[in-house]
Amino acid sequence: MHVESKEFVIRLEARAAFPDDYEGDDDGYTWVPELRPVAQAVVAAVARTLAMQPGWSFHPANRGRSSEDEVTFVLERRS
Repeated sequence: MHVESKEFVIRLEARAAFPDDYEGDDDGYTWVPELRPVAQAVVAAVARTLAMQPGWSFHPANRGRSSEDEVTFVLERRS
């Protein structure tokens, strides 16, 4: 069977600004937990959208990275 593939990336980059006297990563990225619910909502919205597409099915795929850093979905056209 021949399979063609096309990648489409949705990238979310979160940033936190600090005052000029900030000394670096000393806070241990304490702002990152605030991002997790946002990232989860984005992933859920993408999954809902994919699930609604007629003629297509999708499933998650693991590329060896933590799901806190990356989520991959494979969208497949049904025959």
